[in-house]
Amino acid sequence: MTETHTSIAWTDQWQLIDRRQWSLFVAEHPNGTFFQTPEYVELHQDVKGYQPFVVAAYHADNQQMIGILVAIRHHVYGGMARYVTSRVIVVGGPLVDAQYPEAAGVLLQRFVQKMKWKAIFSEFRNLFDMSSCHAALMAHHAIFEDHLDILIDLRKDEDALWKEIRSKRRNAIRHAQKEAVEVRELSTEAEREHSWRIIRDLYRREKLPLAPKALFERAFALLVPQGYLKVYGAFYQDRLIGTMYLLAYKNMLYDWYAGSDEAFYSLRPNDLMPWTVLVKGKEEGFTLFDFGGAGKPSVPYGVRDYKKSFGGTLVNFGRYELYHNKPLFNVMKLAFRFWQWIQ
Repeated sequence: MTETHTSIAWTDQWQLIDRRQWSLFVAEHPNGTFFQTPEYVELHQDVKGYQPFVVAAYHADNQQMIGILVAIRHHVYGGMARYVTSRVIVVGGPLVDAQYPEAAGVLLQRFVQKMKWKAIFSEFRNLFDMSSCHAALMAHHAIFEDHLDILIDLRKDEDALWKEIRSKRRNAIRHAQKEAVEVRELSTEAEREHSWRIIRDLYRREKLPLAPKALFERAFALLVPQGYLKVYGAFYQDRLIGTMYLLAYKNMLYDWYAGSDEAFYSLRPNDLMPWTVLVKGKEEGFTLFDFGGAGKPSVPYGVRDYKKSFGGTLVNFGRYELYHNKPLFNVMKLAFRFWQWIQ
């Protein structure tokens, strides 16, 4: 450990962090999510194009953990092009003990020092109110942007959840049920392989970059047995026509990936799957469903309209961006738009 403050020590060697203490800190923190756990870091370990980075803060006297920041660096190419194609994503963090708010500054200072020469920019995707870390982020010239999320309270009874769904969406769910579309968890390797192909084809159609297949294979192997990942499928006449990946942690289900075979859109698997997940999640004791990002409030977004039709509450936790090289970031953003255009 390296001491950086009169009462706080830190380390950025995640392999040396006491795993039990790390897991317990995240589990007991009121804002702890799967995205700060050791399992989330291990999910990305040794996957081409990904590199996990963790900073942990400790009370210097008793070595008790008081903060954790988990980041994943993504890069498209290796060699000389690695830096210019790299970005860093921090989902739902950092986490800091409320008794030691100064730990946020320690975590971010080390994070920025480490990432300055490793990526063009870093993005903090907030999953909760980050006001306790706002000053520390602003000290590093972070830019805050409004960004919406949709949360569905599973403590409500099933009838209340159903009534919150818009009538057009309820009709689509009934249509899928009438056509005998069935939603259940996937159980075989062949089903999971097929589900990955559905997601892959969707991202190709939408001209969006997708995590490598190795990440999904690692998720199946590591997370499913521990209950951190649930993979649902929509079946029609024993054929998989849609899939939904959910990260499960504490009381929350998080919508990770979802998509359907476009040849079967008319059967409405994209309507039946979320509703089934809400019902099954409630039955299994989960109390919150995070439907994921819903875009910027001022920008029309069809995905947000779709998700909001299932009810829930729109929240604006926003996002922070840290530019380690703003001119190069702007160039790469234009390059990405060109890539989308030529696909």
